[in-house]
Amino acid sequence: MTSLYSVSGAPAAGGGGSPDLTAPAAPANVNLASSATSLGSTALGSWSASVTVTATCSGSDGSTPTVTVSGSGAGPYSVSIASGLSAGVSYVIRAVGTGGDGQVAGVSLLVRVAPAMGWATLADYDLTTVDTALATTATGGDLALTVGGAAFLTLRSITGSGTGSLTPTNGSGVIFAASGGGIRASHVDVNWAALGVDSYVDTVAIQVEFAFGSIVSGGVIIPMMHSSGSAFSSNFNFGMRWALNSATYAIAPRFYNTTATLDSALSSGTTPFSGNYSASMQLGPGGQTVRAHAGSLVLPPSMGLGPRRYVNSASWGSTLTFPAGPPRPAFGVQDASATLRRIRLLRWGV
Repeated sequence: MTSLYSVSGAPAAGGGGSPDLTAPAAPANVNLASSATSLGSTALGSWSASVTVTATCSGSDGSTPTVTVSGSGAGPYSVSIASGLSAGVSYVIRAVGTGGDGQVAGVSLLVRVAPAMGWATLADYDLTTVDTALATTATGGDLALTVGGAAFLTLRSITGSGTGSLTPTNGSGVIFAASGGGIRASHVDVNWAALGVDSYVDTVAIQVEFAFGSIVSGGVIIPMMHSSGSAFSSNFNFGMRWALNSATYAIAPRFYNTTATLDSALSSGTTPFSGNYSASMQLGPGGQTVRAHAGSLVLPPSMGLGPRRYVNSASWGSTLTFPAGPPRPAFGVQDASATLRRIRLLRWGV
């Protein structure tokens, strides 16, 4: 972006006119990273005659960072800004040269600071607000959740066996319980397109928070992301796994593929589970990442356990790098009880 301007001086003696003062050619735009707060010395060029140069800066956010000018005579001149730049803001530096005869000529420099990248929350479902309802012991079908009697969210395709139930409980969330070898799991369908997401291109995260209830040896609690069904131990899902084996409590990533579960513990010991836990499952062109956290939901980079990252894993649709279907938040228990408290959907970007 350039702005060239000049003001002619008075006519010289003998009727001749003073030559116009000309500014440097327009400098190229400067593009800075989102982390930039300053502008290093940037050349403007030379005026056609000796000048005194002053410069001002105005940001698209209304800010006016201080500009330092270097150079003398006709030039060359340069400008710099020590501090005050911000992510996502464009700045116009206007440098004006004033000649000895009062003529002025100016040039402008456009500086763009890239927007900051980060996690944007697309949807946040607080399941502690659901209406209390009778427990369902079904091993199939859906469970519609309401808040104040109005439709809120539907848990789809309950997967189950043996003794178990799902119980919406106001103030707590949805209690998933199973015993005697029983299993209960379900998922939520997500309309990613309505949220402005292309799940085959964008990097998305599904986060889940739950409150620990109980567990016996052999029991597991699994927040996960899947594409084809809520089956507890089949292809097309990955997440985190809270498990008790004899007296050892372990938290481990769970990536299912056609032959194995990748299950190297991030944390293990004899201290029983208690309180709230959360997990983050990320999916994008670069692969799959899982994180775990002992506590309530935080953004993925702050989760304390992990991350574990898998690139080109076969776990998401047999041999596909990308999902066989849109990713869904899912939750399940076997020989355990846990209360699903919150589901958050995020996208990485500007």
